[in-house]
Amino acid sequence: MLKPSSKGLLIAIGGNEDKENELVVLKRVGQEIGKTDYKVAVITTASEEPEERGKDYTQVFKALGAAEIVILDVKERDQANDKDVIKKLEGADLIFLTGGDQLRLTTIIGGSKLFEAIQYQLENGVHIAGTSAGAAVLSDTMIYDGKSEEGLFKGKVYTTKGFGFVENIVFDTHFMDRGRLGRLMQISTINPVCIGIGIGEDSGVILNRDGVIEVIGTGQVVIVDASHIKHSNIMDIERGDSIAVENMCIHSLVSGYGYNVKTKEFLTPTTEEEDL
Repeated sequence: MLKPSSKGLLIAIGGNEDKENELVVLKRVGQEIGKTDYKVAVITTASEEPEERGKDYTQVFKALGAAEIVILDVKERDQANDKDVIKKLEGADLIFLTGGDQLRLTTIIGGSKLFEAIQYQLENGVHIAGTSAGAAVLSDTMIYDGKSEEGLFKGKVYTTKGFGFVENIVFDTHFMDRGRLGRLMQISTINPVCIGIGIGEDSGVILNRDGVIEVIGTGQVVIVDASHIKHSNIMDIERGDSIAVENMCIHSLVSGYGYNVKTKEFLTPTTEEEDL
């Protein structure tokens, strides 16, 4: 869940969010800031086409009414430690991490002065949103590779440490489109303390400090909860062998629904409003 020290919100988006028409997800991201004259800092590090992504999100956030948009095109670690680059975050109300390759985010920004500045901003009330790779990197455990069809074969899903802004949660993105349920089931079987959150395209989750997540967008979000597992063969099989697991709990959520990661409670639109 979101660390108690964080005053800002985290918003994880499953990728391929609408940037041209209704802008459902990104419009909600802007609304969460709570004011109209806001500043957005877009970090394009994950992308192999950072200039294009910078243009895309500049256009989107202008359309949504942002007063200022700055692009942090950080391609090397020395840039991630550059005072002039870090200064661009000053006054930001939202930090947005684009999609691409999450390992670019961890290897270029992880442990840098820029990373410390992002963390500081989150702790002091700035919201952080990430899409695709930018969402995957938000958690302490980060999936960075593994074919969807091999998700339930031991050792075929690869993880490393993400930015750690949220604990005991692992995100997977493009979830329904790429059939990634097996990947989250394996990670949760290996460590049942981890709640798996699979986010569909043009969908997202807003993580509140009280442990409640709210689903937004037009697609689905899947919750994988392994805390009630009765049996698995994960310790007894060799790498590459098929995984057996009993009593894995899986929920499917759509916009307006929620989930309490503390109590493991499925929230309908009515119960979520009461919980919030």
